[in-house]
Amino acid sequence: MLRSVFLSGLMAAGLALGFVGCSSLGGGAPAGQAQVEVKGVLESQIEAKAEEVFYRHGFDFKGTGDGHMEFERNGGTLDNILYGNWQGKDITTRVTLYIIPKGQMTYVLRARGMEVRNTFGGESDTQLFDVQSGRYGVILKKIAKELKQESTAAPSQAQ
Repeated sequence: MLRSVFLSGLMAAGLALGFVGCSSLGGGAPAGQAQVEVKGVLESQIEAKAEEVFYRHGFDFKGTGDGHMEFERNGGTLDNILYGNWQGKDITTRVTLYIIPKGQMTYVLRARGMEVRNTFGGESDTQLFDVQSGRYGVILKKIAKELKQESTAAPSQAQ
């Protein structure tokens, strides 16, 4: 009896863990990626605000593609010592911001950070490792907050 209760509980826990983060069920972000949802804005507004907020955090806009934007900044001294060359600065932090449509004027913003060597223009970009992108959750939350403030302020300014 105790054994069957234990096994049933174990199976239920396994099923529950299996569904955590499963995108087919509308779950969370893939491991290591920060994400927020924004509503009531256009994709062009998101792109403009993202470029502005990432710039305030020291990132340069490097380009855009189908549903994503690329930002970069030079790696810090510790990054260069650990993963680069001790004399030059050849490590860059690259963040890809994915803009995922979820409905009419509703988007999920997802960030993936990566440390790379010899970026944009080098003959070979070496992807060293994914950066735990939880730190970029702060940037995504700022983008969402500022977009919300602007969208709620816009109707009152029109009067």
